[in-house]
Parts: sequence; C-alpha cells; structure tokens
Amino acid sequence: MHPIKDSNCLSSRLSRINLNLLVAFYALYQQRHLTRAAEQVNLSQPAMSHALKKLRLQFEDELFTKTAEGMLPTPMAKQIFQLIEQGLLQLDQALASAHSFEPEKAVREFRVGIMDFMIHELVPDLVKTVNRTAPGISFNILYAKISSPEMAYKLLQEQSLDLALTQFEYVPNDQNCELLYTEELMCIADRDHYGEKDELMLEEFLGAPHVALSHREDEPILVNKKLASLGMDRKVIVKTPYVTTLPSLLSGTNMVTVINQYAADLIIPGTRLKTYHPPIEFSNLQICQIWEERKEHDPGIRWLREIIQQCMQTRIAPQNSNASQKMGNSQPRDTLQTNDIQQADKTQ
Repeated sequence: MHPIKDSNCLSSRLSRINLNLLVAFYALYQQRHLTRAAEQVNLSQPAMSHALKKLRLQFEDELFTKTAEGMLPTPMAKQIFQLIEQGLLQLDQALASAHSFEPEKAVREFRVGIMDFMIHELVPDLVKTVNRTAPGISFNILYAKISSPEMAYKLLQEQSLDLALTQFEYVPNDQNCELLYTEELMCIADRDHYGEKDELMLEEFLGAPHVALSHREDEPILVNKKLASLGMDRKVIVKTPYVTTLPSLLSGTNMVTVINQYAADLIIPGTRLKTYHPPIEFSNLQICQIWEERKEHDPGIRWLREIIQQCMQTRIAPQNSNASQKMGNSQPRDTLQTNDIQQADKTQ
C-alpha cells in the first residue's frame, strides 16, 4: 500500500464532502426536528432543508423520514451517525488543542446551566472572581432542571451549554463529570410548629404535609421510593423545582421539605424556618459539574471548571463551620473528590 497514493485518494474523496453538511446531519440526528436542528447550528429552516437535500444526494439515501413523532433516521443514517460523530469530535478536539487559552486576554461567553439555589450562591462569586482576572469573559447563566446524567447530556447538546452544575444520586462513571462536593439531606420546617429540637419524630415526618423538590415529572420522587422500600408513605401536597419558593410555602404552616443542607443554609436566614435531621437516613446528594465529551480538551472549559471548583470550596468551608455549630452533631459536607460515592436521592 503506497502512503502517498492513499493520501491523495483520501484528499480527493474528502474534497467532495462539505463539512457543514456533516454538521447539519449531526444536528438533525440529535434533534429529529428540522427547525430545532437549524436553530442548533444557526441556520435558517430553508437552509437546513437545502442541506438535507444535499445529504440525501451525497449518501443516496432518504436518511430521515418524517413521522408524527418527528424525523426518524433510516438504517443508513444510524449506520453513519457514529462515524460522523467520532469524526466531528476528533476534529473539534484537534482545533481546541491547537489553541491556548489566556484568561486575561480571552474574549468569550460561557453558557452554563445551573440549579436555582446554586444560581444565588455560586454565580455572584464566580462572576466577581472571573471579572478580576479575565475581564473579557462573560456568562449566559441558564436555569437547568436536571436530575440525571442522561438529562444533563441531553440539555448540554440541545442548549449548546459549555457546562452544567447539578445534583445527582450518584456520580456518573465517565470522565466528563467532576464531583464538587457531597451534600447531606435535611428537613426544614417552621420552628414555631416543630420547636427547637434537632430531629423530627417519625410520626411527625410521616404525618406532615410535604413540599417535594422534584426536577422531573416522568418518574416517582426518590424520597418516596426510599419510604416505599420501608413500607412507608408521605403526603405530598406540592411539587416544585424551585428552592426559593420554600420560605413562603413553609412559613406559618406544619409543612415539611426534605432538602440539601447547602440550599437550606441559603433560604433559612431571616425566616422562622429551621433545619431538622430526618428520622430516616437518606444517602447524600452528589453535587457535580458535567460537560460534553467533545469539550473535554477545550482549554477554556478546563479553566472554567477549575475556577468553579475554587469558588465552591471557598463557599463551602465557612458554611460547614456554621452548619456544624447550628446542628451540633450534623456532619459537614464532604468536599473530597473521591471514588467512594454512595448512591443518593437526587430529588427530594
């Protein structure tokens, strides 16, 4: 096999392919919808339709068939998708690796998906820290309802996020996720109703109406699963993904919420609410940052991840001390990056 001849053949074949068409195919396969695919790659709908026609001619296949459920890929489309995805990923990594990232000189916007309680707690420190050393960096912060790694990766692709910060029941077993810290689950309720004790009685916990934090509607709330495994049940009268609604919901009532300690420390000050240990032991939550594989080698994303890690450690340390003083025997947050991760409830 002659290397020069093979190289010439490869160049000849690739010269007949428009890279933008492969990007369009990738978006169509992900979105299964012409308009959404066009928006993902910043094309007009007519331009995406034209790209699809060229793709069909190039591959001599329909590639996608229109149905009531969306655009379904043909066997040919399924066959070539992985190869195209790998090729685009490797090209993206090569381009990212070829460019260094100098924060003090960089002009770039990062799109970050984040849960609501972390928006209030992390974002101010993140923006101030970055602005001091990298004034050309800006952020587009998007509220993200994420409760599973699968949902996170889908959101990263659909909204073109650079990074997502969320909580999981376990840390995904892949290299594109980093544990920031583990978080204890607590109960919060009105101290005028439940007093100054440290722990709720089982009868109180099960008998109270509950406000449940849930970030998805397509599966049962995991605290309910834990109770069901013990032959128990609770009465959920409100489900909401918004931590910041809890003070107005709980104050002056006998309602109870199961929530992570970090969020509780955020919303309790200035209210009559108090944290209580639950009468049932729940595993800890895993607070993580997660990104797409194709951005693993992006030096800007690596820099951002390091800054977020630093900001989280700065915020968590003093709160650990405060929480220990308030709760007495409560355990502080574990901020170690460890592989000994226990499974935990991701929605409360």
